[in-house]
Parts: sequence; structure tokens; C-alpha cells
Amino acid sequence: MNTQEMFFKNQEISTEFDLYLLDHPEVTDRIPDGALVVFLPEFDKELAKKNRALAVKLREKGQPVVYVKVKRMTASRLEGLSLEVA
Repeated sequence: MNTQEMFFKNQEISTEFDLYLLDHPEVTDRIPDGALVVFLPEFDKELAKKNRALAVKLREKGQPVVYVKVKRMTASRLEGLSLEVA
């Protein structure tokens, strides 16, 4: 997996995580300010391993780390979408 693939996979998970937080705002209370959030997708072991290694490099001294384990991710949550070009 190259850097670009890793970026896009993490971007997709991050977007879904943001949507999850909108539906479950109580989860944000468990994330400390300034925390490094690391996605560990169980459905993509290679990405999880690379994310964990990257976290070790990026973590600042004393910075809290939140590991977000994701069992699976479903397709886009968009439904009934329409576009109108004016």
C-alpha cells in the first residue's frame, strides 16, 4: 500500500467517523482535547498496522492517543440524492 492509498483509505474512514460522531455526540466526550486519533480498521489489517506505526512517529510527548477500532464499514450513507444544476 502506497502513501496515496493509505491517505484515501484513512480519509474515507475519517469521513464516516465524523458522521458517526454527529449521530453519537456523547462519544466526543471520551476524546481528550489535543488527542491523536488513530484508526485501526479490523477489515484492513495492513492499514491498521501502518496507522499504528505512523502514530508512534507523530505522537508528541504526553499527547493522549485514541485508537478507534472499526469492525466494518458499509457503503455511503447518502440516500435519495439529486442534483439540480442551474
